[in-house]
Amino acid sequence: MKTGRLLKFHRPGGDVHAYLYLEAGQFRAALYVMTAAATGRQPVHRIAGTSESGVEEDVRTWVESHFPRVE
Repeated sequence: MKTGRLLKFHRPGGDVHAYLYLEAGQFRAALYVMTAAATGRQPVHRIAGTSESGVEEDVRTWVESHFPRVE
């Protein structure tokens, strides 16, 4: 089991969960979409990079571009 942290983004129609972790010296994120109809068992997108903050920023950018907030 990997240890890391979970970011949750609440969006209309469902949630996006991003699991950030360190593996083999590289920071990674696996993104899952959770809806009322289905729970994401497989990642819909993966991101990797050399810095945790860079990967987190890429996660936030991806979520906003694919699942924008409605205000």
